[in-house]
Amino acid sequence: MGLYPPESVLPRLIQTCLVALLMAASPMMAPAQNAAITVNRSEMIRILSELPNAMPIRQDLQSLGFAGPNLELAVTQAGSFYKDPIIAGYIADRVIAAYTDPNAVVEAQGLIWPMISRGMGHVSLKELRYYYSVEQAMINAMPIRDCGQAMRGQLSDKQFSDALSRMAARLDTDALKEFYRIEFKAAQLGAKRSAVALSEAQKRKAGAAIDVQLESLLQSEPDAERLRGVMKNLDRARNKDACRVGRLFYTAVLTLPQADQRNGLLLLGQP
Repeated sequence: MGLYPPESVLPRLIQTCLVALLMAASPMMAPAQNAAITVNRSEMIRILSELPNAMPIRQDLQSLGFAGPNLELAVTQAGSFYKDPIIAGYIADRVIAAYTDPNAVVEAQGLIWPMISRGMGHVSLKELRYYYSVEQAMINAMPIRDCGQAMRGQLSDKQFSDALSRMAARLDTDALKEFYRIEFKAAQLGAKRSAVALSEAQKRKAGAAIDVQLESLLQSEPDAERLRGVMKNLDRARNKDACRVGRLFYTAVLTLPQADQRNGLLLLGQP
């Protein structure tokens, strides 16, 4: 889904700052000669650890509604990604590759979220379930307009991240702390490991299990038939209906039988 709040308040500033530092180290070097530049990885990691001190992290988080203990948690979380040697090492490698190799693939969702996304497949089922139950609480608390647009895929990554961040700011502090702990653990794992790849058979099985659970939930809805129609044309649905369907989907995945839940949650987390 997205990262809330660290990358929503530090979108591509990291890449910009580091490239500027590289250029400052060799101002006379033309872009075509970038590959000839020797970059000290350890120095890059050190610079990354200091970057949060130069960023308006606290102010940006406050603008999203964070205050009190939740603000302190969020500020710490935002900085921790760049101070951890495992995560910072991965970021440094990506930035160096992007600068020295014009053919390097730049991940569209930023530097941190792809790590978390990969790492989620390596945390325990209990942690995975907790993480998405908190995300479900944020979706359930989101204004209908934001929720509906998100479920129709009409919000950019940053808009969705900001919308969730505004909900995260209102979470119980203990819940936010555990959510951030799992997120950080996933980032560390994702920096070292590749994503868990579900086979087509596993995807079909998890998808079928979600369909069964959704149908079970729909049976208790007074307008079940209408909602089935909404699901078939979600991109044309009203915000209220799209949001309602999305919330039902989260409930379906989080109430799957244990045998299907890990793969269902991994499907839920895919872009």
